[in-house]
Amino acid sequence: MTINPDQLESEILQYGKEIFTSIAPSAARVFDPNHYTEKFMNWAMQDEALKVSLFRFVDVLPNLPDSAAIIKHVQEYFEPLEGSIPELLRKGLNISPHSMTAKLAAPAIKKQVRFVSQRFIVGEDPKKAVPALRKIRKRGLAFTVDLVGEAAVSKAEAHAYAERYLELLDRLGAECPKWKESAPLVANHRCEDTPINISVKLSALYSQAKAVSTDHSVHVLSEKFAKILARAKEVGAFVYVDMEDCALTEITLKTFRKTLERPEFKDYPRCGIVMQAYLRRTKSDLEDLISWARPRGVPIAVRLVKGAYWDTETILAKQHGWPIPVWQKKVNSDANYEDLSILLLKNTDVITPAFASHNIRSLCHAIKAAEMLGVSPDTFELQTLYGMADEIKTAFTERGLLVREYAPVGELIPGMGYLVRRLLENTSNEGFLKQSMYDGIDPAALLAKPVLDKSDTGTDHIPTEEQPTGEHFLNCPLRDYTIAENRERLEKELSEKSSALKANPASVRPIVGGEEVATANTIESINPSKTTQVLAQIGLADIDLAEKA
Repeated sequence: MTINPDQLESEILQYGKEIFTSIAPSAARVFDPNHYTEKFMNWAMQDEALKVSLFRFVDVLPNLPDSAAIIKHVQEYFEPLEGSIPELLRKGLNISPHSMTAKLAAPAIKKQVRFVSQRFIVGEDPKKAVPALRKIRKRGLAFTVDLVGEAAVSKAEAHAYAERYLELLDRLGAECPKWKESAPLVANHRCEDTPINISVKLSALYSQAKAVSTDHSVHVLSEKFAKILARAKEVGAFVYVDMEDCALTEITLKTFRKTLERPEFKDYPRCGIVMQAYLRRTKSDLEDLISWARPRGVPIAVRLVKGAYWDTETILAKQHGWPIPVWQKKVNSDANYEDLSILLLKNTDVITPAFASHNIRSLCHAIKAAEMLGVSPDTFELQTLYGMADEIKTAFTERGLLVREYAPVGELIPGMGYLVRRLLENTSNEGFLKQSMYDGIDPAALLAKPVLDKSDTGTDHIPTEEQPTGEHFLNCPLRDYTIAENRERLEKELSEKSSALKANPASVRPIVGGEEVATANTIESINPSKTTQVLAQIGLADIDLAEKA
């Protein structure tokens, strides 16, 4: 079947307006537990300076040791903005950090921020999260559990994180089968053959995963991920592999494929991976993934997201002088999302699509495109974030669609980075939720088709021969080792140099007056990655030679 573009746009507009009508905001109640969180969001959207100060304060708050430190930071961050800050924070501006008033105000401030975090994080640990996860099912939603606090920086942290996932799987495996809510939410739905669903970030399993050592990183991570997937198989769980920053994109894709190619997982159907529409490379990656999945014969899931690391990717690329890997214009991410949605829907024989977004246009596009392609609603699902846009979730579940919440579990301090990302998404001036629920923009405008802007190349910051640099200093860009060619060249050079030094170690002597000087004492320079190999003999200067120099 084919898609008629004009008919598709007409149906998206009609369906989208129905959704907007059903999510018309109702008056907030003071006793609603989310009332004050909504007020917090509104405060954050008043102006950019206020938002930055609020989120900086929220980011540092868990690490402040006492009431005095909390009040000092309130004063440092918010005194310049006294006229526009929330009353609760304003109370801390004119008191002594060491006063009794400070000891009363600081816990209230911390309690409010913790309450906000609880809107987005279901529990501090798997045991405490279980009741909240069951409530998600009671609300008619599926869930996938993520453990916050990823990006391990040591072997001990990576081991602890892996153990937490095994504990999570054991806990869910013991609890979920007891729930009556574990019965399929949508009859005969491909994604509801198990209620247990988790999402894993590979960066948490190995602290030394680097683009420059992609093959080694994949080898280590596939072994570690296989242990988690084996436990998931034992308890009948579904596992998504989250996609992170683009330095790990190639590693993540290769690890996913290598793990599923193992004999014990070659026909395991409960596994999926995340793809990011804001990355320019994603269509090529997705086409490769589909080609790999087809001979496997068992469908894999693909969760399609816009992407959560836009600022980081942009800043790092500009800093290094590399092409920016993410679309710089939001409309291009939205347009690419729809292009990728069609690609997923055309391959549901080997792909189970999950459309993850709070953008009503994006979700309506996927749903209506599926109808035109003859794809049954029981072969794909929608995914949203826990604590955000509940009205949108209800609107789609009432229409018989399966909606899954991405539900983070973790303590406040490790989860603070996640919390700040969610707050930023809720308050972004370009964000769909803000525009639709707070700015009152006409639904027809929000449902308009995104058109790719080809001027968005991501290379405007890179000087060319036509752009003379004048007297400005420019760093020579580092190599980008996410590019396979750069890795291969480095490996070739290292191999050739290593072979040459193995055959003939270098002799390095002091140079005085332009001439090498032989010395009585020498030391060996050892290859740190292969300690049996001597790279060079280093001549050691003595006092007489130093004085001569």
